[in-house]
Amino acid sequence: MDNEFVSYSFILLLLATLAPGNVALAASHMEDATGVTSTTDFDGKHSSSHMGMGMDDLVNPAAKVFAFIKDIQVGKTMPIYFPYVSDPASFEFLPEEKIHGIPLSSEQLPELLRFFSFSLDSPQALAMKQTLHMCEAKPLEREVVGCVTSFESLADFAQRFFEPDSRPRLGVLRSSPISDTTPLLQNYTVLEYEEISTGKIIPCHNEPYPYAVYFCHFQPDTVNKVFMVSLGGENGDRVDAVFLCHMDTSAWDAGHISFRLLGVKPGESEICHFFPAYDLVVVPLPW
Repeated sequence: MDNEFVSYSFILLLLATLAPGNVALAASHMEDATGVTSTTDFDGKHSSSHMGMGMDDLVNPAAKVFAFIKDIQVGKTMPIYFPYVSDPASFEFLPEEKIHGIPLSSEQLPELLRFFSFSLDSPQALAMKQTLHMCEAKPLEREVVGCVTSFESLADFAQRFFEPDSRPRLGVLRSSPISDTTPLLQNYTVLEYEEISTGKIIPCHNEPYPYAVYFCHFQPDTVNKVFMVSLGGENGDRVDAVFLCHMDTSAWDAGHISFRLLGVKPGESEICHFFPAYDLVVVPLPW
């Protein structure tokens, strides 16, 4: 296909070249799963399996991802949580031909479990069930959602909403992964930052599955901003992170953790958050 993804020099991972593999091997990435925790997501609307917030979410270190635009000033120091990704390859799309013909359907979950050799009562089966439920759930009002399973389907999804008649080039932003010696939560100092895009931005969240499945959502009438921020950790490591800002939070649930953490109410301020390395943001490029 002729969709072309190009990158800024500051974009850390462009999914234009994907590691080879096969679906059977991809299933092994879930073998160490212990279950799925349904949580409040970064964007105030959908659940996510990655951020382990529960009853004590206000003191959970994984909640240390929210901030305001004013917080990304050079020299500013703040505590930020970045989860460790032990196998970054498990979050990369497999080539389209490797997954072609494998349905992403809860109706066919029993057949899929047999295909991947997972038992009905296994943690992997629960993870797949919840991911398929999310992919098939009815979207909220004025929101477009979809699950993508390949680089090609991601491009097709994005091109539908970024001025399809002009077919703009699209960039994929992703945070750099931390090392296995980096503290999950530590103080980071802003070293530099760059605003990448304002307006139509598509965040996509990786969901637990035997191969890479991303839940993408888009609100045509909502303006967002996305930045790339270079951060220096207390331990000397550097992280280049995606920083997404939702400029209109008036329709968000008043109980969302970000409001409690930042001390604001729906519609009073933008809400921004740092992205983990396993999620991504699609933006139109200006050339």
